[in-house]
Parts: sequence; structure tokens; C-alpha cells
Amino acid sequence: QSVATNAVVLFSSTRIHTGCSARHEPGSGRFVLLKPGVYEVEFNANVSIPTGGTVGPITLSIVQDGEAIAGSKMVFTTAAVDELGNVSATVLVRVYEQCCCTTLSVRNDTPATTINVQDANFVITRHC
Repeated sequence: QSVATNAVVLFSSTRIHTGCSARHEPGSGRFVLLKPGVYEVEFNANVSIPTGGTVGPITLSIVQDGEAIAGSKMVFTTAAVDELGNVSATVLVRVYEQCCCTTLSVRNDTPATTINVQDANFVITRHC
């Protein structure tokens, strides 16, 4: 898929879903954490600059409620268009008892450049 600057990666399906602590609507880029606790959040994907794009660093971040999570920034510096690279990040996210939920997504933070994202995976594991 093509992902514009400041747009989020979309996930067409939810392959495996257990429990009721997270929700995702197929086709959306939002994952909603519904229960208090600590969650381990993992993202990985293949990325590239599409033909006609400007070669340079590709940057993505895992975002919680609109803000990039510290330690989630992923960077791949490409030498040519259509050159595939892999990015990944794992972070811990806390949902507090007072909060009913929090929203997660993966955002293209590459300045002024649309990127291609392939084989994206987003794994959320709740640790009580």
C-alpha cells in the first residue's frame, strides 16, 4: 500500500484475535486497547520509496493517541527507488485504570514523501 506523509498504515484484516482487550476494524489503521494493563506492541514491515519518489530515509513511528511513542521510531535509508528494506519496533504501552481506552497506529513520518509498505504486521499482547 502507498502511505502518504503523516498518514497511518492500514491493515486489511485481523488474522488472529483472542480475548476482548483490543479491537481493530478490518481496513482501518487504528487499534483500540480497551482494558487497563501493560501491552507489548510489535510492528514490522517491508518499506520502499515508490518510483518517482525522492530517495532518502524512510521513517515510521508507533503512535499512541496521536503522539509518537518514545523508542518506536523506525528508519530505513534507501539508496534507490523500489529498494525494499525492513523496519521493526517493539514498545511497551500502559493503559491506566482511570482511562477507558487508548488508540494505537503506525504513522509515516517521512517528510513530504509517500512510501510503499508491504507485509505489515502489528502484534499486540496484553500483560496483566
